[in-house]
Amino acid sequence: MIVPSGSMPESFIARQPIFDRRLQVYGYEILYRAASHDQQSVFQDGDRASLSVIQNLFFTMGTDLFVGNRKAFVNFTQNLLLAEAPYFLPKEWAVIEILEDVEPTPEIYAACRRLKENGYLLALDDFTLSMDSCRDLLALVDILKVDFRGTTPDEQARIVRHLGPRVPHLLAEKTETREEFQKALEAGYTLFQGYFFSRPVIVNRKDVPVFKINALKLIGELNRPDLNMDAIHAVIKRDPALVYKLLRYINSAFFGLRHKVHSIRHALVLLGEREIRKWATLTVYSRLSAKQPYELVKLSLVRAQFLEGLADCVGMGAEKDQLFLMGIFSVMDTLLGRPMEEAVQEVPLDDDVKQALLGAANRYRVLFEIALGYEQAKWDALSRVSAELGLEPSRLTARYLQAVEWTERVFRVQ
Repeated sequence: MIVPSGSMPESFIARQPIFDRRLQVYGYEILYRAASHDQQSVFQDGDRASLSVIQNLFFTMGTDLFVGNRKAFVNFTQNLLLAEAPYFLPKEWAVIEILEDVEPTPEIYAACRRLKENGYLLALDDFTLSMDSCRDLLALVDILKVDFRGTTPDEQARIVRHLGPRVPHLLAEKTETREEFQKALEAGYTLFQGYFFSRPVIVNRKDVPVFKINALKLIGELNRPDLNMDAIHAVIKRDPALVYKLLRYINSAFFGLRHKVHSIRHALVLLGEREIRKWATLTVYSRLSAKQPYELVKLSLVRAQFLEGLADCVGMGAEKDQLFLMGIFSVMDTLLGRPMEEAVQEVPLDDDVKQALLGAANRYRVLFEIALGYEQAKWDALSRVSAELGLEPSRLTARYLQAVEWTERVFRVQ
């Protein structure tokens, strides 16, 4: 059995959600790539990258604040399967993902059978009907992943007909639009991977519901240069849900206060203006997203905190608040069911931030593209841009993991 070495290379590490048919998160695929130390290139090495993830994430950070109580899909190469590396991961949450280039030799079959007998879930990546050599493995796998961008609708349907009764879960990956998700859902797939959930469904009516308009007005009040504490206090006091969320937030272990807080005004004083703006924005924002997948809010919060964390790395420390809000409002079109051009008119954002969200090439957009590239694991492009900005891969990864941890902590006290 291979033991992870302390000299494993630095890695880019990201997560992508996997949804069930109710749009609840079933788990996360852990995406990674080993990075060289000269900052000029990244290289693909499946064995070293997998071991790096196991060591740096699961042994150092742990999964509690990275995937929570969800499943974690981790890719394994042929060498690592034969070396029994999957046994470093607890069977309670690990899904052992067998890459499509793994040769289904008798030795691989025996290794997978032992994993199955020991209670591990197995997933087979990028399956197609032409993969005849994998027939024996089909009796062992729990999840069959089908690339919806790399297969035809006919093949996708045939896989459901022939293998649906035999495999517990068929997973449609690279479902990047709502239409692709809907087709996979109707075809009979049970799990879905892709960023379809962050794409807007434009509604016919132009009017925004009243409760959303009020929420946006409150956000506008929060982002005035001089915060009116009396006005904020009055708004919260009239809303029992806001009172509950504020007191639960300030009393949580997240802040580590020695004494409990029992009044709205006391809580506001302890939080201070910056944290009040952040907490209230997040709380109101959660209300706007009530009919959207919960993961959409998490996605925007990870973006927001990631962008805020990058500010000091690129000499934009004085603008971290604007960067945070850019991440928060990056899915406003999805929340409101309106084109981004219309959605940004409803929120009090800096003009440069609005232009960046609309795709204009400015310094905010550069960082926004880094955030998008990171979450979508576009490692080559990310490495090039990072090298141009003088950002080390280790700093990017650290900021991303901190953003994920912060987001998970926030959700535990909301």
